[in-house]
Amino acid sequence: MAWDISRRVFLRGAGLAAVGVGFHPSSLVVRAAEAAQAGSRVLVQVFLRGGCDGLNLCVPHGDPEYYALRGAIAIGRNEVINLDGQFGLHPALAPLKALYDEGRLALLPAVGNYTLGRSHFDAQDFMESGTPGNKTTATGWLDRGISRVPGNAVMEAVAFSSQLPRSLLGPEPVLVAQTLATFDLRARNWRAEAETLLRTMYDAREDGVGQVGRDTFEAMNVLLRTPAIMAPPAGGAVYPSSPVGNSLRQAAQIIKAGLGTRAIFVNVPGAFDSHSNQLAAHTLEFTRLADALAAFARDLGGQLDDVALMVTTEFGRVAFVNDSASTDHGSAHCMILMGGSVRGGRVYGSWPGLARSQLYQERDLAVTTDYRDVFAELARTQLGVDASSLFPGYTPGPGPGIVS
Repeated sequence: MAWDISRRVFLRGAGLAAVGVGFHPSSLVVRAAEAAQAGSRVLVQVFLRGGCDGLNLCVPHGDPEYYALRGAIAIGRNEVINLDGQFGLHPALAPLKALYDEGRLALLPAVGNYTLGRSHFDAQDFMESGTPGNKTTATGWLDRGISRVPGNAVMEAVAFSSQLPRSLLGPEPVLVAQTLATFDLRARNWRAEAETLLRTMYDAREDGVGQVGRDTFEAMNVLLRTPAIMAPPAGGAVYPSSPVGNSLRQAAQIIKAGLGTRAIFVNVPGAFDSHSNQLAAHTLEFTRLADALAAFARDLGGQLDDVALMVTTEFGRVAFVNDSASTDHGSAHCMILMGGSVRGGRVYGSWPGLARSQLYQERDLAVTTDYRDVFAELARTQLGVDASSLFPGYTPGPGPGIVS
């Protein structure tokens, strides 16, 4: 039996709690789905919640103002992983240097939008809806993107999160889970009996409820028995035991399984909201992030050619250090982009500078690339959709040209 997901299902929403599938309630609505063609490109978004400090992620060590502004939290010249003489990586991100040198990783500092604001809640909502300043948008940008994928198949999305992320809010089918292994009946000690009883109950019904039950068991069987879902990482990849590591490990499993998934969302909880003791917090979180990304690339091997992964956050941090050896909420942030579709080995975008007159409101790194231009570029290249009207009220520019 071929492990083809055609005419099978992904799950989203609420409504199948009676079946006992071990997902968060928001991940339980069934909709029939057909697979994308083998080799279809995949878009992966890793969202670092909390406002990650881009100036200490992609360090502008060549800017004459950096060290004066950053003071005690500046990354020393002897510590920076130099990229091009102007920019360098935080030392905890050293595992990414090889990917940068291979042309599979790029950086984009000074990206964002001022209308996102400095509130975590508002900025995340506006970024994920794709309509900064407008709280009435009913769908997420990624949901709108996958709804436009051409062809007859229903293209699926997966979110590794405790609940449906705002980016995927809308009518498209989405599998939402933190752990794929929980896609099973909760009846551990009487599972066989429970499955027999439930299957008998749903098989006897000819209505929509019966079909929902049958589709649920079909999806369960596919995901639990697909060898790639159960297989360990390939290529000697070792993922860190952290939310981002566990999620990217499972994202790689989904991609390798060839289930037709086109978009994967990885939610990383708000560990980056560092208002004090930033150096220690970033050393830990950047280490986890870098190790997870490097393992993801190694695990996928040649299949990384079909993938574009972007790491984003809701906003950056203030340009100067605060009294608690950290930074407060700012504006522009830095994106990491990785994959075979990425024109790597470069730092993209226009650098605004760190002189006081160059800062936004004399405190934040200025925005020179609208984040929607990057999202639109990825939607065009990875999903093959017309992104000209993807963001209501905004016409995206050509983008920075990071992906091909």
